[in-house]
Amino acid sequence: MPVGRWLARFLGRAARDLLVVASLVVPTCAVLWLWGHFAGFDYVMAIHPVPLRTSRDASQSLWTPGWLWWTVFFGAGFGLSAGAVRHQGRDAWAITVACWSLLSGAALMHFGENLQFALPDHAPCLYEGCWPLYWQAVVVSAPMAVTLVVVIVLGWWAGRVGVWVRRVVPGLVFVGLMFLLALVWEPWVLPFLQGPPPWQGAAP
Repeated sequence: MPVGRWLARFLGRAARDLLVVASLVVPTCAVLWLWGHFAGFDYVMAIHPVPLRTSRDASQSLWTPGWLWWTVFFGAGFGLSAGAVRHQGRDAWAITVACWSLLSGAALMHFGENLQFALPDHAPCLYEGCWPLYWQAVVVSAPMAVTLVVVIVLGWWAGRVGVWVRRVVPGLVFVGLMFLLALVWEPWVLPFLQGPPPWQGAAP
């Protein structure tokens, strides 16, 4: 076998293997970004009093070059699993990666939300039901959750949808929803989470 052909085949296999690894690592890192950094969105602790809830400036972390970079980077990463492993009909690898990201993200968000209660002498919740416990996690993780559902649907119908469509569409969905959430975060969403729950008043 000529050296050039062998080298091309070797590099092709290496590129495919790298794509498979990246298609799992990048969505997992996106889950960690959402869990550890809350994707740049302000975090309202259920045990914080009103002054601490309203003291931070949400605009300091959103729309920065770093936030934009990570949003676009992770958005592009959600489509890497499409066609990364050869398949006939449904793309089992893409579906598996998306399901893994959904389950691990839900578990980490549940764990992270309860960290504020880890110490035995933690402050009591400001509102009954510990508002906005879990609700803010649902709001912030919504763009990623919707994107992963899109990946699963496209992977299920992989035989009818082109591979490049399945690689590009999830990124567009994620970036679009993240930008939309960032636009409404400071004027509407954050004040709603900082205030009392809509169905009950302050705890006595």
